Amino acid sequence: MGPQRQFTQQSTRQAKRPRVVVVGAGSAGAVIATRLSQDSSIDVLLLESGPDVTSAQEDVGIMSTNFVDALDVSSRNLRIPVRRTVAQDVSEYVRGIGTGGSSSVNAMVGMWGMASDYDRWARDLGCDGWSWSDVAPIFASLPIPMHTTLQSEWGNVDRALVDAAIDMGFERRDDMSMAPLCARGAGSVSLTCAGGRRASVNDVYLEPARSRANLEIRGNATVDRLLVNGSHVVGVQLVNGDDVDADVVVVCAGAIATPQILLRSKIQRDGIGRGVKDHPAVSFTLALNEPSVAQFAVSALLRSTSTTAGGDERGNIHLLPLNHVGSHEPHFGAMFGALMRVRSKGSITLDDATNALDVELNMLSDERDVLAMQEATSMLIDMVHQPAFSTMSEAVTCDDEGTPVSVLVDMSSDQLQKWLITHVGSYSHIGCSSKMGAVTDEDAVVDTDGKIIGYDGVWVCDASIFPDLPTGNTHLPVVMMAERISTRIHAAVTTNYDQ
Repeated sequence: MGPQRQFTQQSTRQAKRPRVVVVGAGSAGAVIATRLSQDSSIDVLLLESGPDVTSAQEDVGIMSTNFVDALDVSSRNLRIPVRRTVAQDVSEYVRGIGTGGSSSVNAMVGMWGMASDYDRWARDLGCDGWSWSDVAPIFASLPIPMHTTLQSEWGNVDRALVDAAIDMGFERRDDMSMAPLCARGAGSVSLTCAGGRRASVNDVYLEPARSRANLEIRGNATVDRLLVNGSHVVGVQLVNGDDVDADVVVVCAGAIATPQILLRSKIQRDGIGRGVKDHPAVSFTLALNEPSVAQFAVSALLRSTSTTAGGDERGNIHLLPLNHVGSHEPHFGAMFGALMRVRSKGSITLDDATNALDVELNMLSDERDVLAMQEATSMLIDMVHQPAFSTMSEAVTCDDEGTPVSVLVDMSSDQLQKWLITHVGSYSHIGCSSKMGAVTDEDAVVDTDGKIIGYDGVWVCDASIFPDLPTGNTHLPVVMMAERISTRIHAAVTTNYDQ
């Protein structure tokens, strides 16, 4: 099972305290490193491939409550080549890098998802102990501050969305983020920010823990592979060739990098890199009559259900406004239509000869996703033709060439489906690439504690282990998972090692 390396458990350390190496300082790794280091008898080393930046030293773009400013900070955005559909060329996929990971550059929309998401995990996907009744208390107790946007804070496009939704028969709701039973409605979202700045996991979790003597945070330390001795993981190897020994390794490198590390390490689980999912989305650009001066790029959301959806797919359509598309383009906004429960599956593979990464999202490869995405697009077309949008924008286009959205209105069903395959983008919610499941499931990579099946001393926790994507933004569900899995790791460490 993997490269046979002969290591003693503490080959370079004299202390008898267990050492946990956490790989990746994003939405999961920052949480796990913080929680484990609360126990002073455990040494925790947090390795991050990007820079380690304290909250006080953050770039103003990262601190901004407008996420488009964060996307302008090149040193904190990793652009990975991926193919979204079989009909598209390879294009860039943005992931956050540096302490905080994608929580430092995402749109800050904090969502729990639908209660049915987690009930399905437990009932149908082999994840006992992960039902809504199990995870709801964790969501409710997360320390991440949430600001529910006020109507006075809405931008031009936010207001148009909610006004148009009401005209289309949707109910107005005060908070669409933490409404796990609401499958239909429109209104404010909650954002992960406080005091006029973003609240990343770097700010909320790592910053208060930095003074702990048993926690070391090492930036610009990219992990290449795990060090495996038989079926026991005994450390990691960095891309510079340095070996770092460990009693326990927790891989939290994200849904793209985590399967890369596991594949390079020759971990013998068939599901690594398989079953990849993302939320497909289309976007329309709005030429605004008046420039947007909104504090937040996103402040509202519409949730609906496709006519083809079953009981577990309620709330599977999102329409999302963007008040401006860039810091220097206040005259343009956007509207997105997204499918939040998907069946299409992609893959992440490595070429054995060249070690080249190949990410194929394979979106809309399942006919059921095509039909539901077509319905989401039709709903989006109807919305931007409502009076609220007609009076707010002078033109609506549906691609980078400035094609009027009216072109889509005249398309047949077959033509619109073909257009979707060639133009659909994604919500950047990639997951399910090393899924959690029952130990008897050959496609499962980790068990319901996050431990890699068939191996000792190694856990995984990030969006890669989702058994299926939640019908919402993925940041808070990852944090929730990290809170729960950190307790399981702590129990294992304190049980298996003398303190």
